[in-house]
Amino acid sequence: MASTFLNRAVPIFTEDGLAVLRDKVVALAGLGGVGGGAFLALVRCGVTRFRLAENGVFDPPDMNRQAGAFGQTMGRPKLEVYGELARSINPALELEGFPEGVTGGNLERFLAGADVYVGVIDAEKGHDVKAMTSPLLEKHGLPMFTCGAVGFGALLVAHEPGGMMPEAFWRLVQEKSDGRRGLLPSFMGDLFNPPVMDRIAGAYASGIAPTTAIGALAANTLLACEVLTCLLRGTGLVDREPVFAPRFSMVDFLSQKLVVGDVCLGA
Repeated sequence: MASTFLNRAVPIFTEDGLAVLRDKVVALAGLGGVGGGAFLALVRCGVTRFRLAENGVFDPPDMNRQAGAFGQTMGRPKLEVYGELARSINPALELEGFPEGVTGGNLERFLAGADVYVGVIDAEKGHDVKAMTSPLLEKHGLPMFTCGAVGFGALLVAHEPGGMMPEAFWRLVQEKSDGRRGLLPSFMGDLFNPPVMDRIAGAYASGIAPTTAIGALAANTLLACEVLTCLLRGTGLVDREPVFAPRFSMVDFLSQKLVVGDVCLGA
């Protein structure tokens, strides 16, 4: 039977669905504003087996959006804090930590045998790891999900083996954009609230990456839901396939907008 904390989830996931989720392994790289909240959401939905890669510590700017950022967690390793929070929800979790983060030396070990890869490391970090990722996704037959907080919303792009990989996806995005860029190329950025995106672009030009708690929560939710949709494929409990590239999903709560677009066709 499901743990007590899941008693209100059982009617939705069913005992059979929760048994499926308990058997899946989620490899999650990055416990920041997107990954940390999505991780806790997956824990609360009954996923129990995780590999977690994170080498950062909490600092004050994290407190505007990160689920584990509080006064008492400042200066503490994010991996340690999220492990404690998750085990306080479900002591039966199986957590394998990678406190060095994902690196060129450990990426294959991090991915091998997992059921999904959630990659939410900062866009400006891990270029060597990102270059290695697509071949390893193909080798291990592993879908990848990534999501970013954008103003008061979020953008999710996912990739499956045999499908469009990140390099091809973002090349098409650039080709369909007009050269304007703040947080995102214009093809994507124009989907979000224009005044907010203008302010974000101005902040980026001065070296600040602006965020909101609403955007982080949107990204947590969008990412966790899509990962669950993938994990529950074939069970009859979800009535659609995950959204994989060249398709993408975005939501903007300020503009009350939800789009599932296709970079090959236009949004």
